Amino acid sequence: MVRVIANVRQTLNTVPKPVLQLMVGDKELRAIGHVAAQWAYLETQLDFVTAILVNQPSTKNLGLKQSQSFQRRMECLRKAAKVALTQHEEERDELLAIVTDASSLRGFRDDIVHGHWKLHRERGRGPLTTGIRVFNQGPKLKVRNIAFSSEKAEDVACKIAATNLRLVVWTTRNIPERS
Repeated sequence: MVRVIANVRQTLNTVPKPVLQLMVGDKELRAIGHVAAQWAYLETQLDFVTAILVNQPSTKNLGLKQSQSFQRRMECLRKAAKVALTQHEEERDELLAIVTDASSLRGFRDDIVHGHWKLHRERGRGPLTTGIRVFNQGPKLKVRNIAFSSEKAEDVACKIAATNLRLVVWTTRNIPERS
């Protein structure tokens, strides 16, 4: 069996693979990865807090469920926080502010991670820079071309990281650690 697997791996390594040359550099790729990694951590922490809050005695009868949609998950978290933290106004308001900030960063994150990074010129003129082509699907398909740089993406990653830090501090102060 081991010999068969080794032969399959050797065959896969020699098969030509199609290659798509990306029109962005290492700085842009690093920035995209930084945004994606920070966002993944933020979503995991938000889901953890939501799971804790929806399972409190005061919220169980609301029938709140986590959803795949980020927007719906944040609505669930807001509802659970408003009920479970009724007696803790300061903590509730701080958590809701963090959720609002995370929600406001989502559009930037989506553009950076899901957008088509490419070379960009404002209105077809001027210096050649990098940009993102974003497709918004809705009742009508909209395509936007946005001038964007690795520096702007890193700024978004830093804002996500700051939101992460606030949420971790909030969680550490307000959710007892379980052994």
